[in-house]
Amino acid sequence: MSTTKHHRKTARIAALTSMVVALGVVAQPAMAQSSEPPPIKSYVGDPGRLGDPASWRTPEFNRDTGLVSIGAEFAYAAGYAGAGMNIGIVDSGFFAGHVREHGSLDTNYATGDRYHSVTAQGGETGPTPGFYDPAFNDSHGTHVSGTVAASRDGIGETQPDGPAANMHGVAFNSNVYLGNTHKTDGVFYGLLPPNATTVQTPDNGYLANVYRAVNSAKTANHKPIRLITSSWGSQPTTENYNTLEPTPGSPDSFGLNAAWRFLSTPDGVADPNGRTEHWLNGAIQVARTGTILQFTAGNSGYANPTPRGAAPYYLPDLEGRWYTTSGINPTVGSTFNADGSVRVPGQQEFNQCGVAKWSCVTAPSRSINSTWVELVDGVPQPRYRAASGTSMAGPHSAAALSLIMQRFPYLTNEQALYTMFTTGRQNSTISDAAGNAIPNPARGQIVQVPDPRNGWHTPSLPEAMKGPGQLLGPFRADTRGYSDVWSNDISDVAIQARQQEDAAEAAAWKATKAAKGWTHGLPAGASDIDKSDFAIGTRREKARDARDYEGSLTKRGNGILFLAGNDTWHGKSTVLDGELSIVGSHASPIDVRGGTLGGSGSVADSINVADGVLQPGVAPEEAERVADGHVVPGNVLTVGGDVRIGGEGRLAATISGDSDYTSVRAAGDLVLHGNLHLDAHGTLTRGTVLTIMSGRSISGTFHALPEGGVVHADGHQFRVSYKNNRVTLTVVR
Repeated sequence: MSTTKHHRKTARIAALTSMVVALGVVAQPAMAQSSEPPPIKSYVGDPGRLGDPASWRTPEFNRDTGLVSIGAEFAYAAGYAGAGMNIGIVDSGFFAGHVREHGSLDTNYATGDRYHSVTAQGGETGPTPGFYDPAFNDSHGTHVSGTVAASRDGIGETQPDGPAANMHGVAFNSNVYLGNTHKTDGVFYGLLPPNATTVQTPDNGYLANVYRAVNSAKTANHKPIRLITSSWGSQPTTENYNTLEPTPGSPDSFGLNAAWRFLSTPDGVADPNGRTEHWLNGAIQVARTGTILQFTAGNSGYANPTPRGAAPYYLPDLEGRWYTTSGINPTVGSTFNADGSVRVPGQQEFNQCGVAKWSCVTAPSRSINSTWVELVDGVPQPRYRAASGTSMAGPHSAAALSLIMQRFPYLTNEQALYTMFTTGRQNSTISDAAGNAIPNPARGQIVQVPDPRNGWHTPSLPEAMKGPGQLLGPFRADTRGYSDVWSNDISDVAIQARQQEDAAEAAAWKATKAAKGWTHGLPAGASDIDKSDFAIGTRREKARDARDYEGSLTKRGNGILFLAGNDTWHGKSTVLDGELSIVGSHASPIDVRGGTLGGSGSVADSINVADGVLQPGVAPEEAERVADGHVVPGNVLTVGGDVRIGGEGRLAATISGDSDYTSVRAAGDLVLHGNLHLDAHGTLTRGTVLTIMSGRSISGTFHALPEGGVVHADGHQFRVSYKNNRVTLTVVR
């Protein structure tokens, strides 16, 4: 067993405590504990190196064609393979005999110490562990769990029936907690046909409890299970998801709405199969605790995903907690960059995202090689097999999400999910007005707005490792003592587009209510279908009314958050704690109400320091410790609007030499009321004039510093002037 050869020079640096600032006095920053990820655990001789994505593309890596499609090698090169992450799975058991693939390599393959069985019971099913049992399971769960987390062990082998297909999972250092469906993948998740067999019939009460059991499992590292991925089961022949309602001549059970009405039946109410317990309610209960659930979109080629995948459309409160995964064929429409990384991931296949596009991604789903179990003379044996379907796509996206969670340990589950969404790379096709697949003119680019065929397209870990690509409304980033760099260009294009979609949907809903006489509520004697449709429409109306259609950022918690891209969201940015450092370009106004605003980039709008510190510049030691190429030393913060330093605010300037000092250059007006703090170093020449602020006009002065006032700092004396629309310091001594 070996680890990666070098610790990552992490983009996160030690956190700074809130500064205690007064005239001439500032507390020294306190250091936070190291935020470097633990070394990746792999095999002796692994060529994978930090900082070198191509070095991770070994034969074992390439045996899962999906890894390069999501750019997994870039996560590994950054130091992230899932260590410490706990991923829940609900499926048809995992084969304990794949010991090598289930181990951390610490135990020389003697035990599967990363794969954990979760025992559940309920309904008509007694206690059932998560292990594969040939009496009632197939290889589906073993295949899915291998894609999530099978070990990177570097071992080749042969099988009796052909060449070895040893592979490794997306998050090959993560921990897996699996709950068993007590069925095969042939079990139906929806309305049962009249001839359904026992094998095809789910135990609803038991399945609901499997989700609860996985969510509440006591993990070996005492950390929560933050996501659960599900791809079990098959679509019953009684359902069709091409339309929302049945088309003329089709059965009443056809249409996504009809399938949803069945699946979402409240507990205690009998469904058309006569069941009064309903498995989906257990999953919904888990999602409402904050755990993210992934359900695959289905394999029939419909315009919409399965009703379980479309749940956030019907229950908008599940957005950010529930998503679905459609498939791509990585061998069709894919292209690659000169360095071997993917440019266009592939072409969408199987069920489309449809009405669930705002909570949908695509992922590799064609000929995906993973772990398998085969009965040889009645004895289960470990094998590897290729399989296709969205069941292969779901574990790719879920494991990719776990790597994003590891990379950004301070993000909430929802924020990590939205980071995956907004950094997706576009596939080769989109839909025309009639729903037909046509070439995507933006293929290979980062997604801007989700579309009905692809949703947010395919997760792209190279981009996701650099932070969010968009803000989908208010984003409250509590860095919790971590310091980090977001280097993507960050916009709010999608949420602005959603405002237009929501306006059209609101108009259609108003017309529907008027046409059906629902304007003042449902009339007495309304049918069950009308009750369901009214409830769905009302929930979606409430969600629209509560939605904020501007991206905005609030920085909380200790630590520095560097923004290194071109940030164009429309809402205000607010600093409450720690430091926000602008080292790229920032379009929106910034309020400082605690903590520090710094940086050497540009702010196009105004800055208002009501309470806290404006501290321009990036020190060389800061840039060196970040060491990711996106943060470089600099002294000047450029502001396109006004700069106001309120009575409780402060400006902190650093002076290291006659021509080496930090400053603010504003195109707007300067309004000064607060304190000035100077940190002076080195040798200064008497008579040197330093311009620490400039603007269109200046009103007010710093506290206790009128024109000609003297500042004492670190053994130096400076005379302050506010003339000529500049704040200058003349070295007196």
